[in-house]
Amino acid sequence: MLYSLEASRKPDSFSGEFLVPSYRGSSFLDPKGRGASTGYDKVDALPSGGRGDVEELAKENNKSASSSKGKITLSVTQRKPDTGDVIGVFESIQPPNTDLGAKAPKDVKIQGVWYAQLES
Repeated sequence: MLYSLEASRKPDSFSGEFLVPSYRGSSFLDPKGRGASTGYDKVDALPSGGRGDVEELAKENNKSASSSKGKITLSVTQRKPDTGDVIGVFESIQPPNTDLGAKAPKDVKIQGVWYAQLES
């Protein structure tokens, strides 16, 4: 399901931006029991060797289940006017799992086939 898709239309192609929900929900707990809405607020431990990287710990402790933006293009490849079927291919570029904000997002490309049935 595409959340908040605003697409522009060409004769055989639609494209637009949409919201990509968090891969994991806010109640997901990482192995140390941290989550965005449940679990521990933070887990502080000094790595072996003395001082820990405070910025790295903050990034791991501050979980966020916020949505990101993606872009999708849907192209029509086949129409069946008698049944109202529309078949096509899509390409979506969107951020993947960020481990609830602990990792920097890198865009991934997803390609596939889509199908719709139009009613008059």
